[in-house]
Amino acid sequence: MRAVYAIVLVLAFAALVTDHLTSPSSGRAKSPEDFPGACAPCGAPCPSAKK
Repeated sequence: MRAVYAIVLVLAFAALVTDHLTSPSSGRAKSPEDFPGACAPCGAPCPSAKK
């Protein structure tokens, strides 16, 4: 019975990984340069730029 559970678990994991790897990307990777006026590496606005 343990072998059946192990096989089902491996097949489910393989199906999840396959689905993840074959799904289309949501877009290109974001870069801090994509956010004009950002001075922090994460793209956060500069505190001195507040109006």
